[in-house]
Amino acid sequence: MKLPNLNWVNQDSPYLQQYREGFRLLSFSGEMEDTFNRYHIAVVLVRMRWALLVALLLMLLFVVLDALSLPEAVRNQTLAIRLGLMSPMLLFCWLATYNRALRPHLQLIGGATSLAEGLGVAGIIWVARQHEFPLPYEGIILITVFFYFLTGLRFVTAALCGWLTFFAYLLVEVLSGLPGEVLLYNAVFLGSANLIGCFGCYFLEYATRQNFLAQGLLQDLAEKDFLTGLLNRRAFSERAERSWRQAQREEQPIALVMMDVDYFKRYNDHYGHAAGDAALRAVAEVIGRYARRPLDSTARYGGEEFVGLWYGLAEADILPILETLRCEIEALGLVHTQSDVAPVVTLSIGLAWLVPQTHQSLEDGLRLADVALYLAKEQGRNRVVSKRGANRQP
Repeated sequence: MKLPNLNWVNQDSPYLQQYREGFRLLSFSGEMEDTFNRYHIAVVLVRMRWALLVALLLMLLFVVLDALSLPEAVRNQTLAIRLGLMSPMLLFCWLATYNRALRPHLQLIGGATSLAEGLGVAGIIWVARQHEFPLPYEGIILITVFFYFLTGLRFVTAALCGWLTFFAYLLVEVLSGLPGEVLLYNAVFLGSANLIGCFGCYFLEYATRQNFLAQGLLQDLAEKDFLTGLLNRRAFSERAERSWRQAQREEQPIALVMMDVDYFKRYNDHYGHAAGDAALRAVAEVIGRYARRPLDSTARYGGEEFVGLWYGLAEADILPILETLRCEIEALGLVHTQSDVAPVVTLSIGLAWLVPQTHQSLEDGLRLADVALYLAKEQGRNRVVSKRGANRQP
């Protein structure tokens, strides 16, 4: 996926910061790696299911082929490996892709399965060599290609499985007394398959990580306000709507807050738009720090107006938070000689606190917060005014 124009992306975006840091070692920092792990599982899940299903069908085909063509001594031990180890591991891994609880562990499960398949093939070759049966070694190359490119394994896991299988095969052939010149050619071919697999798997994961960052940057472009880095109005509405419905189901209180920078037009006219933008960024940074919980959110609603939602807080808890926020904005000390309220930039805050009822909508709550904001301005600005919903829990 092509990266968007980086000049359009909010410069505080964690996706942009990660892109600039780079990821040549195929690792992101902190929570970004956890987010990528979830993304990667979603990307490879369908491919992994089909690859494992095809592998299971091929395994059954080899079982039939072994049963029809191998001498009894070789056949019995070979079938024991295929049916006792390799097939059950493939089946378990395939079923794990349908279990949500196991999906976070699919790299580990897939890696264990791939290693079991590789060691299983090495074991079959060992059985054949012990009975002096001329079983071709190319099966080990097939299994190598399988887990590098088809199972959705990431580079480190796939490379570990590939090279462990390689050394297991070499050990089998050395212990079996394979002639040196034959062993050399076989080792070169299998080693080359691993090298090709490593390069291919590395660049596949690198491209996947690039796509992940590109999607994150595009999402930031779609959801974040370019100037302040807060959510934009559309993204806030979507998230607030989900929180509103959850609050209705769980009968939890919602605090909807409308905030307005006092006399901001005068500030812009007097100090210029560049200073106005810097002031909005400073105010937004403070506001954003007060909404860190998963169901809380803040956004730039338009111009100098901001909006916020806090989930599950009592009115007695949210009021001190908003008062502290207001004080912190004033404490920024952004000189505003054109304000009739204070010599610095200040914020008026309107709070609507309510337990959403089934007949109420998010728009009803926002209208109530807007009324509270109007009252805050009417009463002199630079203050918090609260309005309670008509229907609320005691």
